Amino acid sequence: MIDANLVQSRTHQAATRRAAALIVDPEINSASPLVQRLVNEGLHVCLADSADAARRHLRERAISFAVVELALDDGDGVELVQDIADLNPGCRTLVHSRFCNLSNAVSAIKAGASDVLPKPTETDFLVALLLNDAGVEPRFLQSFPAPNSVRQEHIRDVYMACGANVAQAARQLSMHRRTLQRLLKRSPML
Repeated sequence: MIDANLVQSRTHQAATRRAAALIVDPEINSASPLVQRLVNEGLHVCLADSADAARRHLRERAISFAVVELALDDGDGVELVQDIADLNPGCRTLVHSRFCNLSNAVSAIKAGASDVLPKPTETDFLVALLLNDAGVEPRFLQSFPAPNSVRQEHIRDVYMACGANVAQAARQLSMHRRTLQRLLKRSPML
């Protein structure tokens, strides 16, 4: 259990007034690429695997950056984001969680998070976003299909599963039969 670790760069140990980054995630340890990258950027990295350990770090030092997982064994990550915002008003907080959905993202942003990212996210993009480097383009976005193509594929799958029966597929898709017919007529893919 990582209770109150402070990971420091060997080349930057003499600097005492450097910015600190808090990482609250039970899956991340000091050997993680994210931790190593933040240390190489010259930050003190505080690791916590629970909300309680994170709150101890918040009481002990000023935090400039934070990466928070929403699913913690001893508390809610959104409440922790609120605590970070209250204790360190200038802290840039990213929620990096496998439980990213719209309601969690809205709650985290309202609590004080700067951004919400789903896991897994490329380390370079995560660090660039955390440190606010606008010049880095995320590579993972290239692998996501366009929303319209996902919609068309879903309609086609339902249509084919219904044996090419327009009326049955329209009921399954909760749309009017004529609307589905128009979509089928317009789209060569369907």
